[in-house]
Amino acid sequence: QNKANRVAHTTTMTNIPAVALIALASLVSTARGLSTTAPPVGDATASAVAGARRLGRSDLVVSEACLGTMTFGVQNDRSDAFAQLDLARSRGVNFIDTAELYPVPLTAPKWRAGATEEILGEYVESVGG
Repeated sequence: QNKANRVAHTTTMTNIPAVALIALASLVSTARGLSTTAPPVGDATASAVAGARRLGRSDLVVSEACLGTMTFGVQNDRSDAFAQLDLARSRGVNFIDTAELYPVPLTAPKWRAGATEEILGEYVESVGG
């Protein structure tokens, strides 16, 4: 079982909205000019994505590394999140993990459902997505 299949399997098993992951991978890649539809993984388009892998059985090409965003909004503010996203994109990462319960910890006084997704949306908008 290759890593992309393990990622897709893990995503399904943990109830992380796979649609959100796919949408973010697509938006961040498109904003950077990276393709998320799969030519052969050895293709020049795919080579712009770090460790290009197909996402499960889909035609999406995602990076081998996935940037987790569970700290965006509580432990990391908007500026920190943007810096992390910029670094990830500069390294060819186009796979972003998010979930409806982020940010964590849920008990933090600043916790607010959707804060992470708002930061990600602002980022994608800022880079032209």
